[in-house]
Amino acid sequence: MRFSRLAGLTTAGLLALAVAAPAGAADDAHIRVLHGSPDAPSVDVFANDGKVDALSGLEFGDLSDYVAVPGDTYSIKVCATADSTVCPIGPIDLEFEAGRKYTIAASDLLAQIKADVYTDGNGEAGTAKARVVHLSADTPDVDVLTQDGSSAVVEDLAYRSATDYLELPADDYDLKVCAAADNTLCPLDPDTLSLENGMAYSVFAIGSLEGETLTAVVAVDGAAAPATDTAGTTTSVASTTGLGALLLAAVAAFGMLGSVRHATVRNRRR
Repeated sequence: MRFSRLAGLTTAGLLALAVAAPAGAADDAHIRVLHGSPDAPSVDVFANDGKVDALSGLEFGDLSDYVAVPGDTYSIKVCATADSTVCPIGPIDLEFEAGRKYTIAASDLLAQIKADVYTDGNGEAGTAKARVVHLSADTPDVDVLTQDGSSAVVEDLAYRSATDYLELPADDYDLKVCAAADNTLCPLDPDTLSLENGMAYSVFAIGSLEGETLTAVVAVDGAAAPATDTAGTTTSVASTTGLGALLLAAVAAFGMLGSVRHATVRNRRR
């Protein structure tokens, strides 16, 4: 089977995206930003030339909370916090559809920084869902294996690719990440990842293998909608607990170039 810390947006002139509408509003998109460029400075995010305060001052490894914005097309740029005239990314027009959630991820070194947009999912009652996003520019294609190497959870995941969400039994997972070409070469042996029913997770691998900054950011993408019993009582799904952070760190760092592309999603393979 195969398996995107920056900041969100505001609109200058239209609406301050920092003043987010309630999560789940049908006419809103929800945006978060991941700073995954290991040598890039702290950055601010601008939408339609207005700085999004809630999504600014982000440093390597930072993942913002979601910010609600009206579904629309926005002119986005990412600039150095210390000098807003230095903007290695953008301005780029990005369209965000109402009712959907997105992660904008920056990766690779500053000199060739890249940006990718990933569409995020929600949880599903009765199962846990997880995907892996490979955002380490100098890390080769990877496999994610069980500790004994008997089973591959993810195979041949390339830089800037994301897996589909995999449905997994709620449990603790102890995995290792290895080079796809040589499963005896496993540079990452992350901590245990705990997955809960009703939750969707992303594991973003960011940083540089050669620069020894390779790490993983584990994020909750969304919970299943609350269930309603026959008496009309709403029952909430289980909340998240600690995620045994660096589990799937294997799939490496995020990248942001001057151009943004919607990430390719690899098909699951059984």
